Amino acid sequence: MEVAIISTPLKIQTKELKSWLERETTSILRPLNEEGKKSVGKIKERLKDTRETCEKLAEEGKKGIERRKAVRKAKVTEKLSKYFLKQIDKIAFPEELSFKKLDTLHKDLEKLFSSIARERNIWFPRISPLFIIARKRVDFAFSRLAGSISELSGFLSGNYSKARIVEELFLETDEMLRLLDELSKYEGRKVGIQEKLQSFQKKIEENKQTIESIKDSVELGDLAEMNLRIQQLRKQVNYDFRHFRKPFLKFANLTRGPGYALTSEEAEKLSKYLEDPFIAFATEEHGYPIVKNILKKIKRAMDEGKLKLKSSRLRKGREEINAILNKNTLDNLHQNCTHAFSLNRQLLSSEETQVAQSKIKQLQRRFKELRRRKKAFAVKLDALEREHDQLLKKVEEQKGTLEKLVYEALEKRVNLDF
Repeated sequence: MEVAIISTPLKIQTKELKSWLERETTSILRPLNEEGKKSVGKIKERLKDTRETCEKLAEEGKKGIERRKAVRKAKVTEKLSKYFLKQIDKIAFPEELSFKKLDTLHKDLEKLFSSIARERNIWFPRISPLFIIARKRVDFAFSRLAGSISELSGFLSGNYSKARIVEELFLETDEMLRLLDELSKYEGRKVGIQEKLQSFQKKIEENKQTIESIKDSVELGDLAEMNLRIQQLRKQVNYDFRHFRKPFLKFANLTRGPGYALTSEEAEKLSKYLEDPFIAFATEEHGYPIVKNILKKIKRAMDEGKLKLKSSRLRKGREEINAILNKNTLDNLHQNCTHAFSLNRQLLSSEETQVAQSKIKQLQRRFKELRRRKKAFAVKLDALEREHDQLLKKVEEQKGTLEKLVYEALEKRVNLDF
């Protein structure tokens, strides 16, 4: 029993494929090209003979016109012969042979023969019986030319079809090299963008570290601590003034009518208490007289029944107002707020703090710009990677096509390597 042996594919570098193919296909193409040259040479001779017979037919027609004998038929003969010559002169022979060029020549010859045969069949019967010998010579030359065209057709569809596969193989090899060159360019661009992204990320990290180091400086460290202290005090002020939120709103509306007028200073301060109780309280003078005056007027409105509130809110409001006016329960909180607010303003207005904050703003703007540019390059990289993947897919498909064509042309199994 015979065992089929499958040969191991020959591994070939793609960049070396073309030179390898040239060596492997020489023995195939040389005899085929020699045969093709002979076929073309034979057609040239047949076409030359055909042209000469057509020239003689044209001369016969010209002589007939000069002799004034059957002038109409002679004119038709001369005109038809010139048409034949014009069509023959359109045929161009390739300087170098290839399947594509021979196939084009064959198609041109078939068109030539078809057009000449059509005109011949129409007009030769009409000029009969004049110039019968010259016409027979033309028919004989056309017949021999037709035979040569048929031989070329058989050659193209037979032996020379191998040359077509080889030529296709070389074309596909050139396409593969083009794709690989394009792929190399994509990979180069990809590396360039990746390096840019790494550079931006490094600059972003350095920028963040610089910002943090400035924030950790003594000036901004003190400011951060003071801001934290103010946040705590703001929460305390909001809590202690929580029972006055509704009364302040109600009383602000009440002051628009008669009976409960506020001074401009009191009206402005009331608006600030509604907007930001901490700032309003921290900017009060010692003993916070403005808010006390406002609270006295609110209490009078409560007592007179002009400030409409739920009984529980009304009761709690009266209790808180009495505690503030009679027991000064907010003294300690006010002292802490004014002190923190004053220190905060001093820190904010110091030259060192302003310089540090200016640097941070500049660094933050640069940080945003770096992130924006990094994002733009990341988008470019995503698009490039998609194109790269598509191109890589084409390369893999082209690899399969080439390996198949190599086997068809040479009956050799190869494995292309990039």
